[in-house]
Amino acid sequence: MSTQYAFRAQKASGVADGPSWQPTAQVAPETSDVRCYAYSPNGEYFAYALASGVHLIPSSSSSSAPSHVLPAPAAVAAAFSPLSKTLFTFERPVKSDTDVHKNVRAWDVVSGEEVAGWHQKTFDDWEPIITQDESYLLRPSSSDLLVFSPPLSARPSIRLKGDAPIKGLFLSSPAALPQGTTNARPVPAHSEPAVAVWLGEKKGAPARVQLYPLSQLVAGGGDPEKTENRDLPTALARKAFYKADKLSVKWNKAGTMALFLTHTDVDATGKSYYGETNLYLVSLDGSFDGLVDLDKEGPIYDFCWSPTSREFSVCYGYMPARTQLFDSKAKPVHSFGSQHRNVLLYQPQGKLLLSAGFGNLAGGVDVWDVSTRQKVAEFKASNSSSCEWSPCGRYIMTATLSPRLRVDNGIKIWWCGGQLLHIHPQEHLYQASFRPVLVKDTQPFPAVVPQAPEPNESVALYRPKGEVSNGGESKPAGAYRPPGARGTLASDAYRRDDEASSGASTPTPMFKGGKPAQRYVPGHGIPGAGPPGSATPGGGKDADKKKRVRSKRPLKDGAEGKESEANTPAEVAEQVAKVQIGEDAGAVDEAVAKKVRNLTKKLKAIEDLKDRIKKGDTLEKTQLQKIEGEAQIRSEIEALGGSS
Repeated sequence: MSTQYAFRAQKASGVADGPSWQPTAQVAPETSDVRCYAYSPNGEYFAYALASGVHLIPSSSSSSAPSHVLPAPAAVAAAFSPLSKTLFTFERPVKSDTDVHKNVRAWDVVSGEEVAGWHQKTFDDWEPIITQDESYLLRPSSSDLLVFSPPLSARPSIRLKGDAPIKGLFLSSPAALPQGTTNARPVPAHSEPAVAVWLGEKKGAPARVQLYPLSQLVAGGGDPEKTENRDLPTALARKAFYKADKLSVKWNKAGTMALFLTHTDVDATGKSYYGETNLYLVSLDGSFDGLVDLDKEGPIYDFCWSPTSREFSVCYGYMPARTQLFDSKAKPVHSFGSQHRNVLLYQPQGKLLLSAGFGNLAGGVDVWDVSTRQKVAEFKASNSSSCEWSPCGRYIMTATLSPRLRVDNGIKIWWCGGQLLHIHPQEHLYQASFRPVLVKDTQPFPAVVPQAPEPNESVALYRPKGEVSNGGESKPAGAYRPPGARGTLASDAYRRDDEASSGASTPTPMFKGGKPAQRYVPGHGIPGAGPPGSATPGGGKDADKKKRVRSKRPLKDGAEGKESEANTPAEVAEQVAKVQIGEDAGAVDEAVAKKVRNLTKKLKAIEDLKDRIKKGDTLEKTQLQKIEGEAQIRSEIEALGGSS
């Protein structure tokens, strides 16, 4: 299956196949006002919603899969089941006095018929939670967890009651990379899926995340005609915490451990305007749970598991943020340094790690070899708001989407080595993504990054002038330095130690002492002397007095006498003149050139006045006087060495 991406914009939508990246005929080029689109997990089907209905088509022209137009004109979102057998659509809920509005509808992919439906209040968590073998569907309801088996049955087979409100469910999908996909040995997949249940605070009790193997939740629920009611069982692993307004959970690929990030809207300590974040690691068997200890203060921007399930990376700390690699016991393994980054993405094969700075950052992107800890590529994707790896691990897509940014919308395809291969400008671009493949179908990636193919003509046509696309390292801009301080070392008072192991920060002093030093201009002073106002040991008024007394004494023979002769006012003046002549030569040349340019402008103005006289225009007295001074201006230009 070739690499393919889909895009959705206000006036156009479609799919494009690599490596030419030309839009195919699967979606008509004039298709506009697409509300949403979705790929099936195996990449075989592509669905997009229009006002006329949801179009379900094969993603490739060579596929024999059937096409359907589903009668769902109000659909605003779509998602497929794990085995790509069912398409789910979501519509905005509508109040009805008679029947309950079933705004989540299930469609059979092969026949195109509607097979089930139910009411869903909110859009945020509308997607059905279905096990990867499509045996069970889980749905939270207040403080109850409903289990449906088969997934599309009208009545739940099990109702599990919790002792606190259920605020979220997170299901694992255990899988392992195929042998030979990567040079690292992946963790074997767990034998069954697992569920992380987020229970909120209640009556002073802390919130908690509880981990269950699926078999522990569904045991005994075999009658689809009768709902079995019981309490949530005791969890094998759990972690309690008080501070959590938001929670995000990421299972590793093997389904054996989970990372979850807690986020509070307000930081009670007052250290951060954006709230407080904490990262926890919990194993399914209960052998490990704890807080991931980070050595730098600041928010946690992103975290992700390696596809091998043996390690994970975290981007954290005040800018420039630090990217750190941890093992499965939350111990730091390697630091990738501090950069302005806030996005982390592992290559599907797990060999490469991408760290990028998007959003309000400049768009710098680094690609690291995880095994050698070496940087293999660095490029800049300015204004990007979306980024992802292709399933083959060879391409990187960056996109500038609306409404995050309403100008320069479009898609860029990069090689994994940092070379820009394709530019697809598209006004009002809303969505873009690669066609997925199943984990078992992941293609192997070579030990060495392969050579990049030739970029297509769009790169030369649309690339901004001055932008480099060869994947080379760009020179850092650095901090602003005033003209008088350029070419000199920065003061220690203004230098921040970002590579320090401690996360504590020290306020930057404006100056040392109670009185700021006088401004020192390089070149304006006696050679060998310090800046004006600088003190020497034992200096002060007494030192100045002694200096004046010594200057009145008669000169002595010997070394002291020679030193005194060398420091006579005439000698010092001569040295200063020589230094200033050398340093100011460039400034004098610049002043002469500037004066010649001004005189040349006056000559051009005089020529314009002469042209007006030839046309018959009447000039004022002051304009005639300017014409009379033409000869004098030309002589001044010649005297300065210019040509008139």
